[in-house]
Amino acid sequence: MVKKAPVATNPDTEMKIHGFNACMSLFKSRPQAVIRVYITEKRLHAASELIRHCVEKKLAYHVSTVEELDKVTEGTHHEGICMVIRKLKRPGLTDLRALAEDKGVWLALENVNNPHNLGAIARSAAHFGVKGIFVLGEKANFQNGAFYRTAEGGAEACAMVAVKSLMELQSLCEGLGLEMFATSSHEAKSLYTTKLSQKCVFLIGAEGVGLSREALSMCKKKIAIPGTGAVESLNVSVATSVCVSEWSRQFQH
Repeated sequence: MVKKAPVATNPDTEMKIHGFNACMSLFKSRPQAVIRVYITEKRLHAASELIRHCVEKKLAYHVSTVEELDKVTEGTHHEGICMVIRKLKRPGLTDLRALAEDKGVWLALENVNNPHNLGAIARSAAHFGVKGIFVLGEKANFQNGAFYRTAEGGAEACAMVAVKSLMELQSLCEGLGLEMFATSSHEAKSLYTTKLSQKCVFLIGAEGVGLSREALSMCKKKIAIPGTGAVESLNVSVATSVCVSEWSRQFQH
């Protein structure tokens, strides 16, 4: 074991993530991002490949008690492991164009700020093969442990793109050849009777308020998920899953 005192993370370039599936998926997809590992003795065998990597690359790993991990993660849902990693860099336009060459479904989330909702959306996105997620909103943050843990390994399965404005989002979608479909409960066609595009992006707003007027005005096509009306709306992560599932049914099955 490499014995080294813990070092505080740099908030601009580093972050902590926890949860076994989240940590192991990050390690498999981006091993070069691992900086430091905290792990309980019970998890050593299951994470043996990660530990070998730490030894080979001379990275610090700390065999910790559950109580110590509680303090490191400032919570109790760490599942016996925490990693300090390098934050994701924003994908470049060349990377996004390469992803958009073939058919695919994308998501654009306006003011979906809750990291647990964002994580659940990323998990569903990974399951259905979503190409990328545009995250719009000053408070939206997917560079945190709660997002990674809730995503259960889906956090890096598709491109995560922070977008500053609706104008930038519109420019990106037009440049990538993505047709926009706004989700709305008013003056919208049923999702199930709408012919979706092979290369489309679903615009989805925060729970309660939905999409802004400006976002709705950007889209010629508006869709709604039909239901009984017994509740006003679906949880945003559930609604997103329904939309991408329908796209998958139309074009992949």
